[in-house]
Amino acid sequence: MQRTALRRVAVTALALAALGGGALAGAGSASAATEKNGYVETNEFGLYYSPDRGGAVFDLYLEDDNFSNDWFHGPGNGTGQSVNDNTASYWNNDLYTWLVYTDAYRGGIQGSLPAGHIGNASGDFRNKISSAYVKF
Repeated sequence: MQRTALRRVAVTALALAALGGGALAGAGSASAATEKNGYVETNEFGLYYSPDRGGAVFDLYLEDDNFSNDWFHGPGNGTGQSVNDNTASYWNNDLYTWLVYTDAYRGGIQGSLPAGHIGNASGDFRNKISSAYVKF
């Protein structure tokens, strides 16, 4: 089963447990991690508007094949700006390697960011990233 499907199943299970009298805090945490809220939480991949993880952030829990309709969330410089071709740094706070591409739908140049990696985008990727996927 793909990672996206597994995460959706886990979030649904937590929500059902909450409705059945389970821990509401657990369901709240799971739903917060799936939102693009401008904070890189555990098991998320973050793209930053500015170098050195500065400015607004676009946080991903699930892969995104086209950033053209995505925006940086605050706080910070770049809030409200398009994520597409507008990323200067990143943080992989996930357990998996993430792949980024300079074009939508896995097009262009591919870059690989292992779990825990923090850094500034190189010349090939700075302000050119348009999609991101989990590597299995």
